[in-house]
Amino acid sequence: MSRDIELEQEIDAYVKGKLSEEEAQQLWKKLLQRPDYIDLLKTELAVKSILEKRSSSNNSTSAKESSIIYSIQSSWKWMAAAAAVALLVVSINFFQLDTNQSLQSEVPNQFNLVENLSSAEVFRSQKTETLPADSLLNHGFEAALSGNISKAIAAYDEIINKYDDEPAAIKAYLNKGIIQYNNGSFGKSIESFQAVIKRDTKREVLKEKAYWYMGNAYINIEQTDKAREAIHKVYTMDGIYRKPSFRLLKKLDYELGNVDFDNFEEQMKEG
Repeated sequence: MSRDIELEQEIDAYVKGKLSEEEAQQLWKKLLQRPDYIDLLKTELAVKSILEKRSSSNNSTSAKESSIIYSIQSSWKWMAAAAAVALLVVSINFFQLDTNQSLQSEVPNQFNLVENLSSAEVFRSQKTETLPADSLLNHGFEAALSGNISKAIAAYDEIINKYDDEPAAIKAYLNKGIIQYNNGSFGKSIESFQAVIKRDTKREVLKEKAYWYMGNAYINIEQTDKAREAIHKVYTMDGIYRKPSFRLLKKLDYELGNVDFDNFEEQMKEG
């Protein structure tokens, strides 16, 4: 889907508080036609909220500017560009799949925390009181990006233990799974991703991500059949990971003997 520059400018103005209430109403009507922009807006608002809270509690400009958190405070367009680049790199890598390479070499050793961790969603007014679970989610997000992984895990565990029935718990499981994956604890990460999948959520993208991460984790522990099941589920969800899931799915099929070499090459070109 092509970029809508005018819509991007309106979103940028909205985040900066430059739109009137009527203009904001019109913007949300447009966003209903472009759901891909809604997720980016919510991410930017959430990060903005964290940054504002962090800024108010720290009067040292130099310390604030050197913070890892500040490396992501550039406009929401940077977030969009980062996500686009990440998916482009994945697509290019799978386009160049070598049948002689192991499956493990085709999946990342680590996922970028800035691009993959979830924070709490922030809607409309930044003055809206933050729920305890969402506050913990933001603390975990901030701690992880600052390099304090143990603190991040503690925040996610607290959400899971105290607020397991709230939406924030789904993101807590997802974030915990990503960190476990990055630490090489693939079995534990799979358990976390499965917890996301088992829970009811209106955000299908969270389940899609859980299946995607889980499929990669299964590949790392050489459980190819389960990896294929997870990646196939990603492909059928027809979301942000559809193209890379198609290519990885064909690689998995080849490894499992479900396609011959010639067919594999042709299907890779078609994808």
